[in-house]
Amino acid sequence: MQFRARWVTLLWMRILLSNDDGVRAAGLAALAEVAGHFGEVFVVAPTEERSGFSHALTLWNPLRLRELKSNWWACDGTPADCVYLAVNQLKLEPDVVISGINPGPNLGHDVIYSGTVAAAMEGSHWGIPSIALSHLNHDPKTIEALAHQHLREVLERLIPLARTRPQTLNVNFPDVTKGPFAGMKVTKLGSRYYSSEIHERRDPRGRRYYWIGGAAVTMADIDGSDCNAVKDGHISVTPLGEDLTAHHALQELKSDLDAGLDSK
Repeated sequence: MQFRARWVTLLWMRILLSNDDGVRAAGLAALAEVAGHFGEVFVVAPTEERSGFSHALTLWNPLRLRELKSNWWACDGTPADCVYLAVNQLKLEPDVVISGINPGPNLGHDVIYSGTVAAAMEGSHWGIPSIALSHLNHDPKTIEALAHQHLREVLERLIPLARTRPQTLNVNFPDVTKGPFAGMKVTKLGSRYYSSEIHERRDPRGRRYYWIGGAAVTMADIDGSDCNAVKDGHISVTPLGEDLTAHHALQELKSDLDAGLDSK
């Protein structure tokens, strides 16, 4: 993989890592190994897998932190809880937050549900440059190949860029087993939908329960989107902000509202 832009020398940093796959996930271990080339690494990650928890905070139950080894903590809360406690309780004062590496993509609408993305965005919420990393292949065994072949080079490019911007950079790697990457591409969010399957079953007492979340995935063909980029072999880099306002609709909505009020 070759990039045109010149390399930037990184200063030694304090790097906070988290994820939504749990503190013992292969992606987190691989990320910690590579991140150690750039600074002192701190890890605060969920005790267990917390995929799909989005940006939930635990408000009605106590949270516990357990130090597993030097600079590594397990938190029994959500990914956002982990970063919140790292910043406001442990006072780690990181220069950058990196979340991942997630086995499986976080493209398009995935970012609404993703705990991987939420951990990074919790960092940017507190003014800390943040990066979320995901890999298109769901097999955790491919994470090691991704980390050894590409991750250091990518982080050396992206960390300086993240540190000059208030947004979270959402990064998705194509499947590392499918051939060489075509480089990095700045993208917008695409459209990625899971099939709306619901599996109804009954427990031993005859009461119904449900499994939601279909396996089939549809990605719309949208030029310039993260979905198209990874499909074409590029590493997608999408800046995400906290402002969910549909700015393009503001004036139209105001005009319609004012017209309705005037008619009364």
